Amino acid sequence: MFEEEVRRHIRFAPEPDWVKVQPFRRPPALDQSKAPYGFYTWLVDDQSRLDIRPSRYNRTIEEVVNLSSLSYLANVTLPFNPYYDDLTIHHIRILRGDEVIEVDVQSRYIVMRRERSFERLVLDGRWTLAITLPDVRVGDIIDTAMTLTGDPACFQGEFSVPVMLQNVIYWDRRYARLLVPPERQMYMQPFPLGWTEPKVSKLDDGYSEILFEADHVRECDFEDDAPGWVMPVRGAYASSIDNWPRVADVMRAGFEGDDDYPEGLLEVIRQIEADHKETKDRIVAAVRWVQESIRYFAFSFGEGGFVPRSLKEIFADRIGDCKDVSKMIAAMLTKMGVESWPALVDTKRGFDLINTQPRLGSFNHCISMCAHEGRMYWFEGTSDVAQGGDLDHMAQNDLGYALILKPGGDLIRMMEKAPGLDYEVREVIHLPDKKGEETLIEIDYIYRGARADGVRRELRHQSLTSYVEDRCALFSYIYGMNMCAIPQMVDDRRLNEITITTLVTTDNPWHTNGEARVFFSPESGFDYVLEEPEGRRRFPFDIGDVREGRITTLIKTALPLTWPDKAKIWDFGGLRLSFTPRQTAEGYEAVRDYTVLRPWLSADEKMALDRAYTEIGTYDRMSICVPPKPVATWRSGLVTRVAIWAGLPVAGLLVWLMSRFVLS
Repeated sequence: MFEEEVRRHIRFAPEPDWVKVQPFRRPPALDQSKAPYGFYTWLVDDQSRLDIRPSRYNRTIEEVVNLSSLSYLANVTLPFNPYYDDLTIHHIRILRGDEVIEVDVQSRYIVMRRERSFERLVLDGRWTLAITLPDVRVGDIIDTAMTLTGDPACFQGEFSVPVMLQNVIYWDRRYARLLVPPERQMYMQPFPLGWTEPKVSKLDDGYSEILFEADHVRECDFEDDAPGWVMPVRGAYASSIDNWPRVADVMRAGFEGDDDYPEGLLEVIRQIEADHKETKDRIVAAVRWVQESIRYFAFSFGEGGFVPRSLKEIFADRIGDCKDVSKMIAAMLTKMGVESWPALVDTKRGFDLINTQPRLGSFNHCISMCAHEGRMYWFEGTSDVAQGGDLDHMAQNDLGYALILKPGGDLIRMMEKAPGLDYEVREVIHLPDKKGEETLIEIDYIYRGARADGVRRELRHQSLTSYVEDRCALFSYIYGMNMCAIPQMVDDRRLNEITITTLVTTDNPWHTNGEARVFFSPESGFDYVLEEPEGRRRFPFDIGDVREGRITTLIKTALPLTWPDKAKIWDFGGLRLSFTPRQTAEGYEAVRDYTVLRPWLSADEKMALDRAYTEIGTYDRMSICVPPKPVATWRSGLVTRVAIWAGLPVAGLLVWLMSRFVLS
């Protein structure tokens, strides 16, 4: 789309009759503590008329409190998608005291195509109307009003609107209004933190008005490390849909009806069937072919963000986005006689979808699935490395709930994933008992499942030596001068397991603690799940995928050692840690395990983990002590010398008397 055509989708007009224009007069006082970013928000006004072609009106009134926000407020940018949006500018005004300065937007604006996601290999076709406001000063108030009209045709007239009643910044006034035509039904569900009950009334034209109003809306609490499904604000979802199968019907329409397999793709399918006799092996081969052969790139122009391209286009270009590759995997497996479908997921809020209002905007990603021998398998077609493992060992990413795009498809729980041992370290330490002898440390790093795929991804861009370079740097920090041998790797593609072996030698592994000598084991045990304590929490804590890890340390030495000799277990609900020591015929062995049972900890569980942080840290990186040899202190030595020198004369006298007695 060229600029001239884009400009035809931009209009300049007063607010439409259906909008209730809110009066504004600046109060005499402004609380600057409510403007931490240098601007103060007086009004956020959203009004939507939810016809088959919906219109969404927005007006914001913000004041320049200090220079830090001047560039932000003086440069207005309004993104829109001209493939289905019409943008109407109602006004941009500068309020300076009692003066109202109308900005001549029509003569000053420019449009530009800003592909903000290009670095992520996404072209969405969005354009931006931009205008630099003249002569903006501290104390000015910027009043902007505009309306977007339109929705993708593939939505079939259905709509969904999030109604935000709170934000990360303070709002002096919030006004949100929904107009629902009489022939349509509206379903609403509040966010977990609740909402302000709306006022609902019937207008003369038959429309239903749903109105939210609030003054002095405080900013929300926000924690960066909360799971993506946590909504830290108050508000609600509004939708014309009340069930997930209807969402599936709308979204799968773009995936259906494409049975025109290109001849080259049919040849690939025939070759896979010839090379692999077992169905499960054919499934893996098809998924890997897509992962290896189709490069990720998203052409999301117009409805391209919601509808995949044809099989012929995908195969010919060998590029595609998540919808394209998921469609390709499902098509190939279907041709092989395997039940397979694309599925929609939300990579951030997937675990909470079941508790939200069914709506079109619920998903941000597409994957594929298949059913084989009574089990469901899920595939990530956009993986930039071909996954390892046979069908039983191929990594399965649990994203919570998924909507399968098949007739009658519904929202289902993807899996109840049990923790698997995906990361393991085995370190054997040969500690000499004589000073100056070389210490040898043998370390095996074992990666399984998704962790093994991650290593393969890293090794596409660097050598194995450079991959372990950061660990060698850590060894230098711990032990000083050392030799780190060239690592060796074994990649078991069937079991999806990678083992990297390295050797470290050092002449002086010891640190001193008073008169004792201390040796630190090279690998920490729990820092993959530990975070610095942060005090009180309100929201859950994101701890990552369900998984297990184990670090086993074996120390071979004749030296007498002091070490933690009692087993210890910590249970924090979603996370379990354990320390298990034992004496073996080979030496001292300690096993540190962590098990993540679900991808988050509750606020209480995280605070309990924080309270135990210091104690757990003493077991994290093994500290092995060699106690000093006992030596006589000055006091005991003096007593000994006094006893000797005082006793010698007495002993001499006794000997002389005995000799006289015998001679006589």
